[in-house]
Amino acid sequence: LLGVLFNCCEPESITIALQNIRSDDTLQYELRQSDVLLGAYANRLTPIASDWTMEGSDGPQETRKDLLPDEYFGSFVNTWIKDLGVQVVGGCCGITPEHIAYIRSHVSSARV
Repeated sequence: LLGVLFNCCEPESITIALQNIRSDDTLQYELRQSDVLLGAYANRLTPIASDWTMEGSDGPQETRKDLLPDEYFGSFVNTWIKDLGVQVVGGCCGITPEHIAYIRSHVSSARV
């Protein structure tokens, strides 16, 4: 096992999952001892309604307007790296090359 990566879900959900890992001392110890990396690849899609179905869909899912590159980095990525131990960061559905470029240009200053 090389890493545990959270992929293609809302960044808020990833933050909660990482906080849960961070608060579990035994799990933290095991991950460190095994050199397992933590990673986060959030999407930028709007939340999916619980009653949503593929058949009932009339088009692609909307992207969130509140996760522009600087907001994605400032509200989530920076915290994941500095406070929650994430070592691999990227993006999934709706995260654009501009998001990744922004992360890349700012990640040095986010490292501990």
